[in-house]
Amino acid sequence: MQDIPIKTIFVCEFITCGGLNDSDLPSGLLEQGLVMRDALLHDLSGLPCQIVTTVDARIALPIDSHTCHLIGAGDDVWGIWEEVINSVDAVWLIAPETGGNLSKLTALALEHDKFILGCGLTAVNTCSSKLATYALLKQVGMKTVATYLYEQWSKMEGLTWLAKPDDGAGCEEVVCFDSALLLEQWLLQNNHTKTHVIQPYFQGTAGSISCVMNKGVAHLLSCNKQLIGKENNELEYQGCMVNGMQQYWKEFSGLANQIAQLLPDLNGYVGIDVVVGNEADGKAEIVVVEINPRLTTCYVALKTATGYNPAELLINTLIQTDYEWPILQRNEVMVEVAYE
Repeated sequence: MQDIPIKTIFVCEFITCGGLNDSDLPSGLLEQGLVMRDALLHDLSGLPCQIVTTVDARIALPIDSHTCHLIGAGDDVWGIWEEVINSVDAVWLIAPETGGNLSKLTALALEHDKFILGCGLTAVNTCSSKLATYALLKQVGMKTVATYLYEQWSKMEGLTWLAKPDDGAGCEEVVCFDSALLLEQWLLQNNHTKTHVIQPYFQGTAGSISCVMNKGVAHLLSCNKQLIGKENNELEYQGCMVNGMQQYWKEFSGLANQIAQLLPDLNGYVGIDVVVGNEADGKAEIVVVEINPRLTTCYVALKTATGYNPAELLINTLIQTDYEWPILQRNEVMVEVAYE
């Protein structure tokens, strides 16, 4: 941590930091937010910098934090965040893409000329939209899942279909139906024809790539198997086996570097969701589902999986001009997400 001086970092995990201080806390996203927050603060606590964060007054305080501001109901959370951002050298932003929250936080940090330990605004805005991500990947010929607006959708029977919010995060409000008619009924009944995009279900193993990107280069942290359940046609993220798909390390690395070159301001931690289809002629078909321009739940196991402090790896990659990426361990680690 020598080339760019960073003495203070504001860690803002949207949900746990008070982003929903006047709303109910969604149990699934809260659980994921808490484990990511605590893992990141713990990793940063071992580095020579002061860590500042905010905490929704309804949830537990983090163990590892130098300075912590409580956010209560009725507080002007965005005003408080702006004051904190203005007082630090760098920000580490973790927020769902939903409602443009990650974009808004990124723009606020840029407005105050702060060093962002993460993605730039172009990458955030593109990757926050499933439709925009599909258009970008299709334009360069990468394998991805066809994505439709309701008005463009063929409603072809005989296929299994997914619907998900265009700016959604994780499995929140993602549904799966074996009939186009049933999916259409769900979209109409729930008034989601304008908010959701529709995709054919691609048969295969759900995976994800955890990596650090900087200036068009991607360094892999792990190759993960995602654990996704289904109940009453709703998909549910249940966790992941970090490095559970490390047999695809070379292929995933090539894919991540292709994506890094598409959006030069994809910086810091990036998660790429993929589906690996049936192998033909000894080669797997890897399809990109979406790109997450922020921390994902897999982060919580990366220190154990890699043998390195992932926060230190990321910061060194972004601030040191000639940082040499180390050879990582590839340990398998299970991450389970509990729901209330």
